[in-house]
Amino acid sequence: MNRPTCRPGRVYRTLLVLAALMLAGNAQAEWFQLGRNEAFRIYLDQKSIAKNGDFAQILQLMDFTASQWVDAQTVVGSLKMLIEYDCKQPRFRALASEAYTEQMGDGRLVSQEKFADPQWEAVAPGATPDKIRQIACGKKQAP
Repeated sequence: MNRPTCRPGRVYRTLLVLAALMLAGNAQAEWFQLGRNEAFRIYLDQKSIAKNGDFAQILQLMDFTASQWVDAQTVVGSLKMLIEYDCKQPRFRALASEAYTEQMGDGRLVSQEKFADPQWEAVAPGATPDKIRQIACGKKQAP
């Protein structure tokens, strides 16, 4: 009787993916407030920083001070975004976003989008994206 063969490398990769998914589901972001204005507050999850060569990705949360109505039935209280920063050039791009009905990424998920071909945007010196870039790239400590 022939038994199916199982390649150890494939099993190992599958277990790693499952473990990562389980941990990701249980992981809680540790948001710290970077800045605010009358319309929203910006939070970062410093533990989410992932570096790859000259690039760094970080989770950002935009928490609206007043609910934003998308249409007559859809309200957004906060946006979570995965942003990639170029550590060599002053630029960034949004890779993915999620919109939630409540503040701090709580409530019902209203929309989720992964951007297929995100375009780079310039970072103005001293602006909030510049501060986030410095933190993500390890050039500055979070407050």
